[in-house]
Parts: sequence; C-alpha cells; structure tokens
Amino acid sequence: MGAKLKTFLSHSFVLYICVGVANTCVGFGCALLLTYFGVLVELSQTIGTIFGVLNSYVLNKKFTFKSQNSHKQDFVRFIIAMGIAYGASMLVLGITHRILNINEYIALIYAQVAYTLVGYVVSRFWAFKPEVRQ
Repeated sequence: MGAKLKTFLSHSFVLYICVGVANTCVGFGCALLLTYFGVLVELSQTIGTIFGVLNSYVLNKKFTFKSQNSHKQDFVRFIIAMGIAYGASMLVLGITHRILNINEYIALIYAQVAYTLVGYVVSRFWAFKPEVRQ
C-alpha cells in the first residue's frame, strides 16, 4: 500500500467515516425500517441512534481514535458527545420535516449528516481526548 494511501486511511476523519458506514447500517437502517413499519419518525430516529451509539463507541474507541483512556472516562464523554450530536440531528429533523415539510426519509438523511459532522467534531476534540497523565 502506498505511503499516501496509508496516510489517508489512517486519518481519524476517514476512519470515523468508515465506522460511520457500519453505524449507518445499524442505526440508520433501524430508523428507516421502523419508519417504514409506521413508527413515528422521531421515535424511529431515537431507537436507531441508541443502537448506532453502542456500536459506534466500541469501534471508535478501538479503531478510530485508539483511545487508551479508561472506559469510565471515554464512555461518559462519548455518551455526552453523542447526546450533543443527537440534539443536532433532532433539531435538523424537526426543522426539515415539521417546519419545511420535507419528506420524512429525506429529512432523516439531513439529520444523519448533522449527527455525523457534530459527532466527529465533539468526539475528536473532546470525548476521546487523551488523558493527561501526571
């Protein structure tokens, strides 16, 4: 594998996106399926997010950010980070679907984009920030 490709693939945002693909299959797939079966779109998004967050924590801690911090520290921070990302996604979902009357499936896509971007920034710069050892 070329040095440039190796460098590109080792960048945390690229790894985060790869993990995000797996999370999309789990979380977003769950939200779409539940919506298809008539579950309220906000509840579908919430349930999908819970499944996605659990999958995301494990993969991002070990694979993306290679955190050596304790689970106690990382998990709490990660849950807070994903709560912030979830809040952003629900805000986007509410605005796009309820206020702008955009189709619920398209609104879910917009919400997912917001969740991903906010989730990366907060995870990268706060949730998996290395502990300062003294």
